[in-house]
Amino acid sequence: MRLWFRHKSGDGLEAKLGYRFKDPALLAHALVHRSWIAGKDIPYTENNERLEFLGDSILNMLVTEYLYKKFPDAPEGQMSKCKSAVVSGHALAQTSLLWDLGTYIRIGKGEARMGGRNKENILADAFEAILGAVYLDSGLNSVREILERFHFPRIESIVAGEEFVNHKSALLEVMQSKSKPLPEYKVIRESGPEHHKVFDVEVLLDGVVYGRGSGVSKKKAEQEAAGAALEQLEKEKK
Repeated sequence: MRLWFRHKSGDGLEAKLGYRFKDPALLAHALVHRSWIAGKDIPYTENNERLEFLGDSILNMLVTEYLYKKFPDAPEGQMSKCKSAVVSGHALAQTSLLWDLGTYIRIGKGEARMGGRNKENILADAFEAILGAVYLDSGLNSVREILERFHFPRIESIVAGEEFVNHKSALLEVMQSKSKPLPEYKVIRESGPEHHKVFDVEVLLDGVVYGRGSGVSKKKAEQEAAGAALEQLEKEKK
């Protein structure tokens, strides 16, 4: 197997993770987006979605454990809100930038042309798949150590809202301040198997498309589309 994520200089993805895989095939599997195998004679199960499913469950459990111990006096509702921010696609994608993760993901040419290596949902899914791969390779403690090095130190800033932003709420406020019609979200495409659909959404402002986004839920796709719309509105100010 060609291990494209390992460099002779030793500065590959594993060096950035601070973790060396005993079975590097697991990491290779975690880095394969479904668009890369589309049209090829490769089984569907060879993409990273099953590992992502596993990693998502592990991430949620470890984040819950961390918050429970870190904030002993916090009520359940506050911890639940905090957890939602910490495991959000935006937060995971931001942490993945510490590893330059987008440069290692295998994606199809079409997806690459559309900026797939920088899409939050693709980065977040690969992040979770890597956690699943580490778990299978050496267990829960190794996953916890990676999160403690890279993700948990960012929790306070994520919860404080310095990095996690509700783009839909922000866009709504902008439109209301201008006495404009409310943003309209439309699902323009659904793809993938029934148990793991990906939604492509566009947001219209006063009838004009201002942003598009994709995600494994309509909510995530709408958030990404709203973020793109806010960026476009900011450009128009200049």
